[in-house]
Amino acid sequence: MARAQHQISDDIVIEETPQAGVFRRRRIGLVERWADEGIVTDKELAAAEAFQAIFDRAQLRERYAVPSSLIDRVDGGGSRSDEASASMYEARERVMEALTVLGGSMGPVVWDVIGSELSLREHVARQAGVKRVTVHEARGRLIAGLDILARAWL
Repeated sequence: MARAQHQISDDIVIEETPQAGVFRRRRIGLVERWADEGIVTDKELAAAEAFQAIFDRAQLRERYAVPSSLIDRVDGGGSRSDEASASMYEARERVMEALTVLGGSMGPVVWDVIGSELSLREHVARQAGVKRVTVHEARGRLIAGLDILARAWL
């Protein structure tokens, strides 16, 4: 279902939230901008949005991450928190499936840029202990990674 959206600048839109009549202002993401420019396909954009949603559900973003040891419970009692933990655990498995499909060259850039919402420059700066990658190379790996996710993971 398409939501009402109004672009107020090159990188800012006001859009309706899932709650009817409530609007929010948000910055247009990198991959969404690339889709508007024809750099990535709609299917690749959908793959990026799906990965980001699952990544968020898995609570893997560094600031909000929950360690796996806190997810495991011994008592086995059913509750809403158990359902949430199961959903988080399933989402983490799904993210790991995606990273397996992407491999070591594309997985880190998809994790950082799509999952953690870092910029390409921030991703490149974090690659201290590995072979240095340029922003241009990271961009190519991200686009290739989105293509793979759209074809093999969705």
